[in-house]
Amino acid sequence: MVTKQVEESEISMPMSVAICIGTFNQAQYLTGSVESALRQTYPIHEILVSDDCSTDNTSEVMAEICRIHPKVRHSRQRENVGLPRNLSSVLSRATTDLVVRLDSDDRLEPDYVAVLAPLMAKYPQAGFAHCGVYELDQHDSRRRVRRLARTNEFESSEQALKRNAPGFRVAANCILYRAQALREANYYYPNIGWRATEDWDLCLRIAAKGWGNVYADQVLSNYRVWEDVQQVRAKRKLAELATLIQVYKETLVPEYLQRGWNTSVLSKCMRRQAVSFADAIDLPIFTQAELREYKQLLGELGDSFSLSAAIFLADHGFNPAIRVANRIKLRVRDGIKGLIKAAR
Repeated sequence: MVTKQVEESEISMPMSVAICIGTFNQAQYLTGSVESALRQTYPIHEILVSDDCSTDNTSEVMAEICRIHPKVRHSRQRENVGLPRNLSSVLSRATTDLVVRLDSDDRLEPDYVAVLAPLMAKYPQAGFAHCGVYELDQHDSRRRVRRLARTNEFESSEQALKRNAPGFRVAANCILYRAQALREANYYYPNIGWRATEDWDLCLRIAAKGWGNVYADQVLSNYRVWEDVQQVRAKRKLAELATLIQVYKETLVPEYLQRGWNTSVLSKCMRRQAVSFADAIDLPIFTQAELREYKQLLGELGDSFSLSAAIFLADHGFNPAIRVANRIKLRVRDGIKGLIKAAR
């Protein structure tokens, strides 16, 4: 295990914190996001907002916010550079020990930093901190609570690489990072197609650099999940699947090989992921050419008898029932996690 060294100032005095918000065409939620940063009970050194060349009234909203709150600083990309590049841009401008990554439609609870910053001071080997979240709809109604069934406060870098192999083990991407860990991992990869795997990949690369992470089993942030009436999320499935393959092949597999770990574990995870992605085959989002490409990528991710069966069921109209069953399983898992939390 690699022992990380942090600057003495991070341990001997309160750690400085910046809250960084990347935004694109979310002016209607942006004020709420910034206000949640301003309401933190822990002193916040700076609040940085980077607009990825929005076409709505984001500039006007930010001008008014900056006029009232000088601590807030706003910048705008000259052209739309995509989520990962925009986030890397704003995160790298922070001058603090710790950096919060916050989406412009999400919100922090007032004690978010007050709880997580001391945890980062307590565990100098932690590269990031995360917590339970409320799930919001577009009307700000809380639909459910997301939390992990995790009892250990600190997770080592090697534990993180193993436990995150099946997928990203955080409740949502409202994450507080150690700036040093972000610098060592070189922020997000500038792939504008990445929209659902960029945080998972970043946290894996932070773990690969020897950093662990800490988890607070408290609900400290609000993560927005939109009603996907136009199937916007589903339309990203093809790109998401391609980048999922990339995370396994370019990040996880090399790290496992370097450590002499058995990569058959990853192959098993990839096969399971492929089966789970088969739930999109019947959605009316693909052209015939895209559907053929999608099935080809599923096989590349993890070809198996289970995948062939899943594709057969999807092609013959069984996916709606499977999706209902998956939603029921999700609710059962939420209930079990709530019972575990109450029993502690």
